[in-house]
Amino acid sequence: PCKRIRGLITTRVCVHMPILVGSAVRFKDNGALRGVVFEFQDDGAVAGLNCLSKKLADSGCGETTHEPVENLEEVEDVWRIGSKVFLQSDGPEFYGEIFEYQDDMAVAGLKNLSEKLTNLGCGEQTHEPVENLKLLS
Repeated sequence: PCKRIRGLITTRVCVHMPILVGSAVRFKDNGALRGVVFEFQDDGAVAGLNCLSKKLADSGCGETTHEPVENLEEVEDVWRIGSKVFLQSDGPEFYGEIFEYQDDMAVAGLKNLSEKLTNLGCGEQTHEPVENLKLLS
């Protein structure tokens, strides 16, 4: 039985998530160029990007740009726009929904905040370092 289990453990299957509207992506040929997909054009071959990294915005494209999907890959450590997350420092009762990224995706904008988070004086939206966020399950 040990040989059979070892064989199962060493078999690796790589699963790539599809790039969707709301996905945080980076360019395959330059990982410092990042953005969030807001639309697709040309039958899904080209993605429109916003929430651009500083390096991409400084390249002269303004607030949005378009890039062939074949040159994009999803950023694994950044959640999609629309993901529900909570503040690790305060607990699962303090949550919101990601609506944007700032500062090279180091800060997430949150909306649809929980009552406990709103009661901290946040108003309707707040921004939080990504390192303090965890996906709400």
